[in-house]
Amino acid sequence: MKSNSGVISMGGYYPGKAFPVKSLAGFVNYLKANTHLPVEYIQEIETTGQHPGWSESNEDGWVNQPWYDAWIQTLPEKKRQNPFQGGKFRCRVPMDPESIRSSRFPHPMLASDAETIAGAMAIFSSGLSKEDIDLVIVSSLVPDRHVPLNASLVQHKLQLPNAGAYNMDTCCSSFITMMETAMALVNTGVKKNILIVASSLDSIINDKSTYYSVCTGDAAVAGIVSKVEEGCGYITSASISNGARHEAIVFQSRQPLLFKGTSQGPTHEQECVTFLNPELTRQIGATAQEDMLHVVSKALDKRGLSSKHIDFAAFHQPVKWAPHAWREAIGLAPEKIVETYELYGNIACAAAATNMLVALERKLIKANDNLLIASSGVGENHIALLQKVSVKLVENMNRYTGGTSTEKLQPAKNLVVH
Repeated sequence: MKSNSGVISMGGYYPGKAFPVKSLAGFVNYLKANTHLPVEYIQEIETTGQHPGWSESNEDGWVNQPWYDAWIQTLPEKKRQNPFQGGKFRCRVPMDPESIRSSRFPHPMLASDAETIAGAMAIFSSGLSKEDIDLVIVSSLVPDRHVPLNASLVQHKLQLPNAGAYNMDTCCSSFITMMETAMALVNTGVKKNILIVASSLDSIINDKSTYYSVCTGDAAVAGIVSKVEEGCGYITSASISNGARHEAIVFQSRQPLLFKGTSQGPTHEQECVTFLNPELTRQIGATAQEDMLHVVSKALDKRGLSSKHIDFAAFHQPVKWAPHAWREAIGLAPEKIVETYELYGNIACAAAATNMLVALERKLIKANDNLLIASSGVGENHIALLQKVSVKLVENMNRYTGGTSTEKLQPAKNLVVH
């Protein structure tokens, strides 16, 4: 059966990144007229030309902090020689304006607002109207609430009157899971234009006491799946799971590892990323190449294809070495991938799609290329999807960016991180 459902536009929210000058005014007007995004975020975009927030360097977040020496001493010996593990920057969201006005303890930006910015960018660059979107699928690593989750709230904040909304989650592989589902729904005629959105706002859950805290940052990314020209779009996909590793990496309510409190003071307990089962975590790393090769081969075998049919690949980046290890396992040349770990670190369910988006902006991906997008996800989940890049996607991205990449990030200033 021939398929012609594919991604036709994308948008990403990366705190501190500049918007394309050509599209800035039009996008600001779109946000004002068509979203319920807090006005403070829209004003920041309009006045600075940048995504709200900043880029945090190793020096900002750790080296220049008063607790840095204590932190270094807590690291495993082998980590002290390279504490930042190849990372240089991470995006950080601003504080939520409503919580600043009304709370003694303000919190970072809500995930639904990050998702709204990314979703608005995808719609704006697609040329579709908000009435054209008939479904929103959302994956939030750190949702506004555990119940209800964010999908219907994002639908509301984007003012999409004809769209249903539901959530989908396979952790870091969620964006690709949403792509696979959306392409199937469009290809069978159940839906026409589906907005998929994934966010990872690490600032809300990050415990800078841990050695892994240097790996993670904030981002949201979105895409629209719709009909594309005949011969383009979805080709094949496959997924595998290993639930025996479910307890390897979890969210767990606890105090920061570096904490000196008093009996009368706050405990500062909150949900944090926690490596709960060290043996299962070791297994995940030890079998990373094998698991990725398995799921990619499973997808290619469905269509009688091999790695030579892959023109470009976009992978998740949980650590800096992972995309390169996966590329080698599959047998792809170095120039067939891009990784942005130095800029963004691990941005979880937004990572693979971000590398796809960056490759499009850098013109590393061309129309009619066979693009592999693949990811692992704790739980444990793996998914791979191959699509032929549509002319619509390339044209929409070029029109929105004006043919230029905007990867320079605005640094933080005078931060003391607690």
